[in-house]
Amino acid sequence: MIYRQGDILLKPINSIPEEARKKNLVLAEGEVTGHYHQFVDPTIVSVYEVNEQQYVNVREKAELTHDEHHNLFIEKGVYEVVRQREVDLLNEVRQVMD
Repeated sequence: MIYRQGDILLKPINSIPEEARKKNLVLAEGEVTGHYHQFVDPTIVSVYEVNEQQYVNVREKAELTHDEHHNLFIEKGVYEVVRQREVDLLNEVRQVMD
């Protein structure tokens, strides 16, 4: 199953790259609002990163929170985190910020 919360998309994958390193549970921070897309329970979720690409290992159903979006309950699995991007009038690609 694919999950979307604002500008964050979680897409199921088979495995996390071996070179990825564990990081905190925050997937993204809104630069304008200061709100976070984050998981709340480090005992059931791990977030990894390599080359600015994030991955999530959900060991049992886990809650993804954000102050301006509905909380999501993510099923057990391994996911790639995809950040929504936009192109401005100068054709520069950048990440969308909440």
